[in-house]
Amino acid sequence: MIKLFDVEIRQTEDILIEGTAKGDLLISPAVEGSFSGERLKGRVLPVGASTAYTPSAGVNIIHAPVVLKTDDGAKIFMQIDAYLHLKPELEDRLLAGRPVSAGEYYYKGTVRFETGSPEYKWLEMKVFVCECVIENWQTLRFAVYEV
Repeated sequence: MIKLFDVEIRQTEDILIEGTAKGDLLISPAVEGSFSGERLKGRVLPVGASTAYTPSAGVNIIHAPVVLKTDDGAKIFMQIDAYLHLKPELEDRLLAGRPVSAGEYYYKGTVRFETGSPEYKWLEMKVFVCECVIENWQTLRFAVYEV
């Protein structure tokens, strides 16, 4: 695998909707962020929100649509679909502001890109995966890899 970039997404004001048919639903609006790698870098635009369904304790199914703007002005839609397996006691530690080691949970997924920019069309024709590190619930850090 080849690392494409690291991305940091800052979120705020989560909205919780409990008891949906798919489990509890947490909506987390993206407020800003950035991404950086050898082949592209730029910022995360403040549009969209990730959704996390929790069908059972410790299981989270995450969908995160993100709009990237490269330093050269291209706009790229990025869709992250990931699984987070986090024991409830670890979530409690994070909520209390205490650290949790990345080895104590599973947070990985797939990434798709869409763009009209000719210089980045190659992103639409490759397979990408990601892994996430949780430092706190307001900031997500993903490493994106080309497979």
